[in-house]
Parts: sequence; structure tokens; C-alpha cells
Amino acid sequence: MKKIVTMLLAVLLTAQMFAQSPHKMSYQAIVRDAGNMLIMNSPVSMKISILQGSVSGAVVYTETQNVTTNVNGLVSIDIGSGVGFDTIQWANGPYFIKTETDPTGGTNYSISGTSQLLSVPYALYAASGGSPGPQGPAGPQGVQGLQGQPGTSSCGTINSGDGRIVIYNATNAWGYGFNEVSGSNFYQNSLSGTLLGAIASDSNIVVYTTTHAYGFGKNNTSGSGWYSRTMTAPPVGYVISSGRIVLYNANEAYGFGRNNTSGSGWYNRQLSGLPLGYYAAGSRIVIYNATDAYGFGYNETSGSDWKLQPLSSPPLDIIGTR
Repeated sequence: MKKIVTMLLAVLLTAQMFAQSPHKMSYQAIVRDAGNMLIMNSPVSMKISILQGSVSGAVVYTETQNVTTNVNGLVSIDIGSGVGFDTIQWANGPYFIKTETDPTGGTNYSISGTSQLLSVPYALYAASGGSPGPQGPAGPQGVQGLQGQPGTSSCGTINSGDGRIVIYNATNAWGYGFNEVSGSNFYQNSLSGTLLGAIASDSNIVVYTTTHAYGFGKNNTSGSGWYSRTMTAPPVGYVISSGRIVLYNANEAYGFGRNNTSGSGWYNRQLSGLPLGYYAAGSRIVIYNATDAYGFGYNETSGSDWKLQPLSSPPLDIIGTR
């Protein structure tokens, strides 16, 4: 069995103008199975209905679409191509969006969910006779997107602030840094999965693929070294502080930083949902979703560690020092 999770509905419903066509709304959702695993690169079919007044209100618009989830289990569609969408009187709300999904791509819509349209796109509201209200306050900073794919060159390079450099291609990475015997040396590491990119903090470098993350940093024995981590799903974002790096997907966060035993190391943290924002201050990182905040920073015993803080309600913003 599979299930669909609507992601940031109020934010992601945006109006778009198309030449000689009605306004549309962009809609995104993440599809998961019963084990909460992403359903990636799979065809699904969806029936979308707009309800007026309540979750069981009158259906004022319906359309069906066949789409394919991407590598992150995400589906992206434009709602509004059917007959009657441009006649909806958005000023006469509230309105609700009902999604019914067949994870096999047919018409047996076994998954259903309904959410209120808390924010109707301005262009649609104005077009149906409504008038805009005052401008609201600025929202919190969004999550950091992934680095783009490497360019046409077969190799990429990246460096940290303390003198480490990594050159990499689709199958291998070579780190150059401090060596306890010779002063400096190369350290080779093989890569698994499809290469996605590389990021660097002041002291560490991470090369990541669809299945693994590889950190290049301090090693208490050799001077520098590679540390690998298997990921449950491809990362959808990252955060960098002065000495630590965090990669995350909807299920887990992977922190790379100081380890008092080995020199550097990976630290995993289970997440209760996809992060909505983050902040990096000094060598500390905080990511958060609607219910929990997760801090990755210094630990006296281990060198680095995760801390969990449950939230009483979704945060309005996040702020910190440099």
C-alpha cells in the first residue's frame, strides 16, 4: 500500500499565467509506501477535486492526471486545465482540495486526502472579483537546495578552508590534505550510486551520491581520511556551518563533523518530517519542521551530536548569530 503526503500546500499553490489559457495552480506532493519509504520514479494517477464550503462540500471542479514520481518521490502537477476551473468564485470560499490517488497508475483511487486551501493565489482571487488584503510579513528562510550536477568536464574539484582539496569524477574521489608522516598526501575513495555533487565547510568536504555520502576530513591517525555513510534516500537539501555539514531527506539527517576518537565522523538523526527551514551559526546547525527542531553541534564526549527539541506549534521564523 502507498500513501501520499501533501507538502507545503499553502506555499506551493501559486498562480501562473499562460498565453491564451486560464490561470492554473501548481501542486506538489510526496508519495510514500506503508513503510514510509519514498515511491521513486513510478507512474501514479490522481483525481483532483475542488470542494466549496467544507471537506464534504459541493464539488465545483474535478480533473484527472497521470504523472510519474521523481527520484525523491515527488509529483508536480498544474491544476486547472479542465472545464470550469476559470469560473470558480474564489471570493466565495472557503475552498478545499481533495486528492485521490491510484499508486498503480489506474483508476482505483485507494488513497484519499482533503486539505483546506488556506491561501488562494492572488491572480485567481482577483480574477473572480476579490480584492487583495495587506501584505503579510516575510516568511522564514527556505531550505537549501541541492548543488547542481557537475558540468561538461569529467572531473570536479572543491576545497575547504583549512587546506583540504577533493577532485572527483562519477566513480572516484581523491582527497588531498594533511598527512602525519609526509606532511601532505592524496587519499583515494571509490563512489557508489549516481553522483549528485560536493560541498565544503571550513574544515570538511562531502561528496554525495543518490545512495551514499562521503566525508573527507581530519583523521587522528593518518592526518586526513575518508568517512562514508549509506543514506536511506537521496538527499533533498544541505546546510553548511564553519566546521560541520548536514545532508537531509524527509526521513533522516546526516551530520558530518568532529569526532573525538577518529578525528571526523558521521552522525545520523531520524526526522519526523521533511525540514521546512534551517540556520547555521558558527559551527552549529539547526534544521526544523512543523513539529520538531534538530540541533547538530559540539559534544564534549563524542565531538559532535544531535539534540532534539519538540515544538508546541509550527515555527514562524528562525534567527541566530553568525
